[in-house]
Amino acid sequence: MLIKFKHFVGTFVLIFLLLGAWAAGKVVTVQIPEQLPECPVRFIRGTLVAGDGSIWAVGEKESIYRLQIGDRTYEKSWLNMDYYSGFPKGKNFTCIAEDRQGRIWAGTDDSGVAVFNGREWKMYDRSNALNGEHIYALAISPVSGEVAVATSGGVSIYDPAGDSWKTLDRSTGLVEDQAASAGFDTRGNLWLAYACGGVSCSSRQSKYMQWKNVQAPWYWDNRQFARQPYQPYGDGLPSNICNVLTCTDKGQVLVGTCSGLAYSNGISSWRYMRGRDYAQKNNHLYGSAARKTAVPGESNSRMLSEDFISSIIQQGKEIFIGYRMQGVDVLDAEKMTVNQRIRKGLENVDVPSLLALQDGSVWAATYGRGFVRLKKGTLAYKLDREQMDNEVPFPRPAQMEEPSVVLRRLERLGSDAHAGKNIVFRGEDWTTKGDWCGKYGHTRATLCATNAPMSNSEFKAKPIKFRTLSSVPGHPGYKGALSPYWIQGLMGLNRKKGDALRWWVHSIKENDNRNVLFDPTDSVRTEAEWDDHGEVYPGFVDGPDIWVAVEVPEGVHEIALYFYNPNGYLTNESRRDYVVEARRHPSTAPLVFQFNIEGDLAIGEQNNWGKELAASMEQWYSYPVEARTRVSRFAGSGVYKRFMSRKGGIYLFRICRNGSFNTILNGVFVNEKIPWEIRMPEELPYYVSGALAGIVPTPERVSGATLGQREKAVCKPLYELQYTRKYLTPAACSLQNRYILSLWRQARESRAEGGCLADCLQWEARVSDDRVRASFDETMKRSWEQSQIYYIGNRSRDFMPNAPGTVPFSLSELRLMAKLRIDWRQYRDDAKTPPEKTVQEMKEFLNKELLKQQQSRK
Repeated sequence: MLIKFKHFVGTFVLIFLLLGAWAAGKVVTVQIPEQLPECPVRFIRGTLVAGDGSIWAVGEKESIYRLQIGDRTYEKSWLNMDYYSGFPKGKNFTCIAEDRQGRIWAGTDDSGVAVFNGREWKMYDRSNALNGEHIYALAISPVSGEVAVATSGGVSIYDPAGDSWKTLDRSTGLVEDQAASAGFDTRGNLWLAYACGGVSCSSRQSKYMQWKNVQAPWYWDNRQFARQPYQPYGDGLPSNICNVLTCTDKGQVLVGTCSGLAYSNGISSWRYMRGRDYAQKNNHLYGSAARKTAVPGESNSRMLSEDFISSIIQQGKEIFIGYRMQGVDVLDAEKMTVNQRIRKGLENVDVPSLLALQDGSVWAATYGRGFVRLKKGTLAYKLDREQMDNEVPFPRPAQMEEPSVVLRRLERLGSDAHAGKNIVFRGEDWTTKGDWCGKYGHTRATLCATNAPMSNSEFKAKPIKFRTLSSVPGHPGYKGALSPYWIQGLMGLNRKKGDALRWWVHSIKENDNRNVLFDPTDSVRTEAEWDDHGEVYPGFVDGPDIWVAVEVPEGVHEIALYFYNPNGYLTNESRRDYVVEARRHPSTAPLVFQFNIEGDLAIGEQNNWGKELAASMEQWYSYPVEARTRVSRFAGSGVYKRFMSRKGGIYLFRICRNGSFNTILNGVFVNEKIPWEIRMPEELPYYVSGALAGIVPTPERVSGATLGQREKAVCKPLYELQYTRKYLTPAACSLQNRYILSLWRQARESRAEGGCLADCLQWEARVSDDRVRASFDETMKRSWEQSQIYYIGNRSRDFMPNAPGTVPFSLSELRLMAKLRIDWRQYRDDAKTPPEKTVQEMKEFLNKELLKQQQSRK
């Protein structure tokens, strides 16, 4: 049965009302209420008016909801679309669209796209169609009916004419794999607005293989302090950090960026207009880059209300622009001037989507307050209900790519990649979440601020070799040894006197929230982060930002940064949206002695040493930016941003606040290439302040199988390939993703013959599911219990107050129990039988024994 049984009666009534109200194909007048019924989705990300007149809303923390037309008027309540079988498991949706066959497509933040054919749902993800799990945008071609699905791993195009799929990524000409928005113009050309890369356009005639790109300057000054133009208007794009793209019915393309609106009638001719806050942003750049600019008045119709644009929609001769904080502007579509600024009901709230109904009314879909009406319509319109098939077939899954074909393409790319950059952005991971152990940080891992106020949880592999220093900076005559790996967080320079990087613990024992990083130190999830204290700085201040310095020895390494917004559903905290820039420091001398916690404090105090460090750090801004990525909308799911360094050295990651409430970072992880034979040992290769942590999760544990020769023959070359320098270019990284997915999909088809191989490839593809998560939980539980055998401190509730499986005894009491061979486990909360003595009786007994031992020594 396609419809869930418990809803059968309601469904029968619903169908009766819909089909009884009017016959398909008959034109009727539909009444629209002055106010829509309150939508259960408060944190709206996307909206849709479907061909049958129904209104759809998707967002975070909720399901998908539809407001259906009943007896020639809208229903008084929204229908939860989990009503139908096959509904996605998650509750975080990013966007929604309707194709020309009447199917509804809804993007998720970590599990692909869900398609509704009128009777049931079906998922399309990395196992059967897509190259990425996070869906940024959806677009439907008005010419061909093609569906563009912008994912975290590229753009997938579904063609209904051939019932086929096509994958686009950096290896096929995209500037980057993450398109924040997509659209088709009236001629069927596909437009992409990248999260961090400008705008591209390609025609259907070229099969979307020939791209024309337009970008703004990344910096507008020589020292790389100004990330936006100084002028309020100009030619070109104002920024490459794009949020939304809309193609109008007049052939115009509108792009909303973090620095204003760009508009064009073609790829080569662009103009931009800025928001009124541009002047304050100019005034509050760092150092000599700041420029005094007069703040424009409210009456200046050529100035938008805000630089940061979240949504755009055209309604007749008007263009509605939704902002992150300043409500909505209404522009004259021909003059491109502001006619109206709407603030009521939209104060300090993001407007990710705009909805236009056929009666002429326009609604703002907000992130936190549901729908707000912007423009009143006629309250009625004529609806021609199109004849629809009783059941529209689902799109066919994508044809699997042949791994050998993908590998040959990768080898051809590698033959041309002789030099390349020092560091490249590899891709995103939205499904691993806080379960990092076994995938990230094999060599070094820093869980930011989990031991606040001034400490992290630090993990390092066993075989790290220290290097000898002939001299120690600041200590003449001394020699020393230094680890070749170093991870350090610092606050940027555009800060107030006395300020420094904050170490913030948000909450402890968040074990039910898988987005929070798991800490093997005490086997709990502690939500903590480095924080640039941006909340005390106005949004127009460029900074302070977080800088992360990561030093690695010679060789190829993966460096991953983890971001999770734990309170992203609060008004201010929802405004977290960053740009990450990766640089390589030209020095070969260690910086650990200067740029540490004390150095960061000294920079804030502005003492003599701090001024010297600030002058040195100021040079960091001018070093070439070799890779970039964007971090946005990460409250529902945390995301790893993965970089590959092609050689040793000190790498600098600037996490730009970008007008956000503040800048936060949860974790930094380093993987080196290690011999395959010791890559997945039984014992976890980590020390926690010198203490063995336990047992590492591996793909073998998921199915309880063992890697055989067949699996090793596939996995070992694949692992080697990922750390081969010539395959570490942007295009090659995208092809690596495709190659791993093609191998995994092929192995899934023959899982009965080799389930362990499929699990290993799924692991490499960073695809997490219920099986993988259950295996992680069980493995880390075993790891903790193993550590309690080795280390008495891990048994004590006094010493480890938040850890599981502890007992209410002190360290000295537990040491004495061990000496007396008393089984401490009998006092655990999960002990199957009660202990022979109560806790108090045992404490009294141990105290007497301790006194006896003290007396015997005398």
